[in-house]
Formats: sequence, structure tokens, C-alpha cells
Amino acid sequence: MDALNIQRKNNDTTVIKKIKSKRVKSPEVQLKKITDQLELIRSTVEDKLGKFKLKFEVITDLAVLNKYFDTANLTGELSIDTETTGLDPIEDKIVGLCIYVPGLKAAYVPINHVDYITGIRYSNQLNEEEVANSFIRLNNSVKNIMFNSTFDIRVIRNQLNVYLKCYWDGYIAARLLNENEESNALKKLHQKYVLDNKEDEFTFDAFFKGITFDKVPIDCAYLYGAHDALITYELYKFQKQYLSLNSNREDLKKLALAFHNIEMPCVDVVCDMEDAGVSFDLNYAKELSIKYNKQLDDRLKDFYNQLEPYKKQIAQYKNHILDNKLSDPINIASPTQLAILLYDIIKIKPIDKKHPRGTGSAILEKINIPLTQSILEYRKVAILIKTFIDKLPNVVNKHDGKIHCKFNQYGAVTGRFSSSDPNLQNIPSHNKDIRKMFVASPGCVLMSSDFSQQEPKALAALCKQAGDSQMYNTFMQGKDLYSEIASKAFNVPYEDCLEFNPDGTTNADGKERRRQAKSILLGVLYGRGEASIAEQLNCTVDKAKAIKDSVFKGFPAIKKFEDDSLNMAYDLGYVTTICGRKRRLYELWLDEFEFTWNNDITLNDDVINYDSRDLNIPQVPIERQKYYLKKLSHCWYSEKQKIFDEARQEGIRIIDNGGKIADATRQTVNARIQGSAADLTKYAMIKLNTNERLKKLGFKLLIQVHDEVIAECPEENAKECKKLLAETMSHAAEEILNMPIKCDVAVSKQWYGEEINL
Repeated sequence: MDALNIQRKNNDTTVIKKIKSKRVKSPEVQLKKITDQLELIRSTVEDKLGKFKLKFEVITDLAVLNKYFDTANLTGELSIDTETTGLDPIEDKIVGLCIYVPGLKAAYVPINHVDYITGIRYSNQLNEEEVANSFIRLNNSVKNIMFNSTFDIRVIRNQLNVYLKCYWDGYIAARLLNENEESNALKKLHQKYVLDNKEDEFTFDAFFKGITFDKVPIDCAYLYGAHDALITYELYKFQKQYLSLNSNREDLKKLALAFHNIEMPCVDVVCDMEDAGVSFDLNYAKELSIKYNKQLDDRLKDFYNQLEPYKKQIAQYKNHILDNKLSDPINIASPTQLAILLYDIIKIKPIDKKHPRGTGSAILEKINIPLTQSILEYRKVAILIKTFIDKLPNVVNKHDGKIHCKFNQYGAVTGRFSSSDPNLQNIPSHNKDIRKMFVASPGCVLMSSDFSQQEPKALAALCKQAGDSQMYNTFMQGKDLYSEIASKAFNVPYEDCLEFNPDGTTNADGKERRRQAKSILLGVLYGRGEASIAEQLNCTVDKAKAIKDSVFKGFPAIKKFEDDSLNMAYDLGYVTTICGRKRRLYELWLDEFEFTWNNDITLNDDVINYDSRDLNIPQVPIERQKYYLKKLSHCWYSEKQKIFDEARQEGIRIIDNGGKIADATRQTVNARIQGSAADLTKYAMIKLNTNERLKKLGFKLLIQVHDEVIAECPEENAKECKKLLAETMSHAAEEILNMPIKCDVAVSKQWYGEEINL
């Protein structure tokens, strides 16, 4: 049989296997699978939560639900959770309501459970309208307690048309109290803090895989649902003692202020943004798809052109190694084939010792030959197509033509926002085409606004809090901070460090001095090392260090803030933002090297010491620790591994914490600045979202990207909205900074589209 027929036979076999794997199972088999799965759910819930049967109740009578909410009005607290058919608050259905009022039984209100065989809704349930009318009975003074409240608020809004406010979100509280928490899941937090790790936490997600909650029988679902409402309340009771505005501890009082004045009001903003969504131009997306797929073809052709000089070597390799993994032609998307091409055929010497056959972008850039450059160019276009151009149209809501992403208001450990499904903060700003797919709604315009010099001004305010007003005074005098720093650093007049001369012409020398000062300051704020700053300044590391030393000498407030932040972290274990938000950096308290015995070593009692605090923990003898510490203190980085190997032969494992300590050190400044910027932006968003005049003008916040907000309003109101947007954002930040800060607003029809002059 010739090679062509063998290939055809292999292809046929592959196709047959795929067809077999995709065969639809018979209805009887599917029903049996669902029945078995539901039985497993029932038995597990019964086993883990059966003890709550008499403590939980199912509410299927409207009068009972009304009475339950009337009691909530008296107690002033109500824990709420929802069960749904999915994770989309707009498209998916509410299945049940989970509620708990202190003093009453935790309750479950079934709404849309169906027979898992027929799909017909059970009759012994309350409907959406009845539950909505019952909600109206709640007083505005009732404190609604939730966990991941944005989801539940939006479900209740979209499915019941009831607009609730959340008083306490256990997820956000957990993030404020410990942003380094190993798990922020409700049941994990409850098990850790409320049960004090004395009982297991029970998660049922794995059991529900493939089955929507509406198919779970009510007599089983109520235990699961009511339990969530109860533990949400119990977690709240634990957390509230640490986030009290009346706390005797000043640090916790400030944290409570951040929680109640910034984070909780921001929940409404997030709900409104996610519900509003942003319009998407599907026709423009199709045009981009054609354009970029053609670019991808061109990049692929270039790759094959770059392969031409290596044709002979490729053929020789294939002839020599018959069982090779190369396709014909070579697959540019296969790391295995690229590794063979680069290291076995072209015989490039490994660039990275940790990844001797690596084909990642950083390694290809270092190899830096025309072939690797062609691979990198291909990847750039492929990523744009896969991640944005061809993916985004698939997440557009079919009913309103908008993309409704998820915003996580405590997405980063510093308190900054993140977004997902899709990540609108990740839309590349350097590529103007991609963002232009996002457009204003019909009859509206988009407007984007960001703070001017937000992070340097946050630095100035933090320095002033600590008693150093050097930067604050510079801003209050109306001077450009970077030019003032350059003037002091290079000992030249302020005017000679400005970017422009009085007549408007460019001041080349002043522009360069200002650029250098700006790079140093931002390098400090972002935790960049001297090598990174040198790369940005396009100079040697020694030159960058000299410039940095000059800046520190001329403007000591920067160096003092850097030192103060590091000392704060050493002393307290955390640093704080301008509003009291904490970033815990306990890694700074680690010893640079830790010593322990290897797990696979059997130790004799005469060679180990026991820690006096726990006689079961063997300790490496102090003299052996001192021996290795001495050796490690006089070695280069490349020699460390030899010392580690020597210790390993003795049965000692040395843990190097140097990387963790260095990373925490870099974060001491960056966490304070980035976290303070998050404080300012969130507070400004709250002010924008609650501005009554902007509401009347039809203004809506749509997207948040770090220090920038994107909004829309009717075109006829654009001029007034633009003015109010800038003023409201500026005034909000000024309340916190106690100094003026400008906001730049741009108006357009597309995100990053041609600006409209008003």
C-alpha cells in the first residue's frame, strides 16, 4: 500500500473514531444517567445537611412569605441568596430564593423547579410575580446581607424586576479583611472562620455538573438553598466585628470606612454597568475578521518563505529520523514541531536553561533571527483573532446586541477592578481597530474620562499624610511635578526642565530631563528595578542608577516614601492606601533561608533538635544552619544550587525565600499607589452613578479600565454630560486628595474612534 493510501486510511480511521465519540446516547440512557446523578445529590445532601431538616423550611404559601418579610422588617436583617439555571443574570432563570432572618428558620422559596423527566413546572411553587410583590413589603431600612451580591441583585432585578440594595457583601468583606485568602468561596470561608476548621465544608458543585438546579427535587433543593442563606448570615456576624465603624483599633476603623463608604456603594455601580452592557458593531467585526485573517495568511506565507533556506536540513532530518513528529508543511502552531525545527534541525543553542527547548515569545525574541521573527508576527495576529475578533461576536447578547461582561470590583489584591466574560480591561489599547468594535447605542455617544497624573498625586497625598508636603506643595503651586523633580535632581532652573518653551516650541533638553525624572518616579511607583528603568531610558544600568540617585537627592520625598512604605510593611506586616485599605505583605517577615529535613530521610534522635514549642517537629541543628548561612552569604546566585545540593546530601532541605521577599519589597510602594488609585476611581464612579442630573440626562457608566471610565449618553446631552463628567470625577478625587486634579474627557461614536468636538 502506497504512502498516500496509508494516509487516507489513517484519516478515515480518525473520522470514524470522532463520529463514534459524538454519537448521541439514547433517551433511556440519558434519563438513567440523570436519575442516578439526582439520587447521588439527594443522598449527599441528606447525609451532610439532613440534620437541618427541622431547622429549615420550604415556603410555598404567599402569606407565609409575607409574614417572613414582615419579621425581617422588625429584626432589620435579611440574608439573601438565589438559585438559578446558570450564571447569566439576564438570560438564565431564577429557580429559587434562599432567605434567612435571625430568629426564624432558614427558608427556601421554590419558583421554577421542573420535573426532570417531562420538563413541566411543578405547581406547588410561588411564581415570579408573587415573590416580587412580597419583596415590596421590605422596608428600605432592612439590611440585606449577601455573598457575591452583584449576581444575586442582578438576578432579582432581571427576573423579578425588584431593585435591592446590599448592606453587606461577605465576599467583598473577606477581600478587605484578607486579600491573600487561599479561597474566597462562601463555604470555605464559613468553614474556616465560623466553624473554626472543626467541621468540613461541603460543596456540591461537582454533583450538579451537567444538571441545572431547576431539575433538583424541591425536598432536596431546600436543604441546600436554605443552608447557603444561613451560612451567609453567620459569616456576616463573624466579619462585622472586624469592620465596625466604632472599632477601638484605628486601622480597622479605616478599613470599615473603606468598606462602607467605597466598596459597598460601588456594588450598585457594578450592577448598573453589567446590566447596561456596551453596544457592539457586528458588521465592523466581520470586516476586521476578513482583514486580520488575510494578515494571518500573509504571516504564514512569510513563515514558509523563511523556511526555504532550511529545506535541505529539514529533509535530511526527516530521512534520518523516520519516526519524526514533523508534519508537511511544518505546523507553525505546534510547540513540539517548532522545538524540533529550532534545536534539532537549525541547531540553535538553548537560550533559557530552565526551558532548553522553549518556544515561548520571550525565547523567540532572544533568538532573534528572521524565522523566529516571522513566528512572533504570526502569533500576534493569531492572538488578536482568537481572543478578540472572532471571539467577541459570540458573546453578544442576541436580544439587545450588547456585551455584558462581569466586573469584579475587588479583582486585584490592591483593590483594583478586573473584568471577565469577556475581559474588557484586556482589549489592547495599542491596536485601535479592536476597541472600535465597541460603539455607542443608537442616538448616543461614548465618552471616556481619566485622571491626569492620578498616581503621582496619590503619592503626594500619601506623603502629606506622613508629614512630608514637598510634592503636595509642588502641585498646589501649579507646577509640573516631573519638571520640578528634574529641576531639583539636575540642579537647573525649573523653566529649563519644561517640555515646551514660552513661545510654544519644544525645549529638547528640558523634555529629556523631564522624561528621565518621570521614568524614575514611575519606576518607583510601579516597583521597577534599575535594569527595567535603564531599558526604558535606553541607557546603562549604572547610568540609570546615577539618575535615580540624583532624583532621590534632589527630591528626598520620593526616597522617604519608599523607605517609609518598606518600614511600615516590616513593622505592621501590611501597607495602607490613602483610604486605609490594607495590602498584607507577610513575606517580608520570612527568613531569607529556611531549613528543614527532607521528607525521604530517616533521622536519628541524636542528630536532630526539637523545637521547644512542639516536640513533634524536628529542627535542623543551629550549627548546621549557621554553616550553610555563612556559605550562602558569600556566594553568587549561580553557586547557590551547589550549596543546596550539598545540604541535600546531608538530608537538609534549604528553602530560598529571596524571590518572595524581593517581590514583597517591590510591592510596598506599588500596592499603596495602585490601591489609592483604586480608592479614587471607585469613589468617583459612585459619585457619577448617584448624580441626579446625570441620571436625568441619560448618562450611563459602561466600562471601567483602571483609572479610566467609559460612559454613554444621548447625543443631544453630550455637551452638558461631558462637563458634568469631568467636574464630578475631579471633585470626588479632590475630596480624598485635598488637591486639584484634572480629568480629560473624549467624546466619540466608537471606543477610541474619531473624537467629536462639542
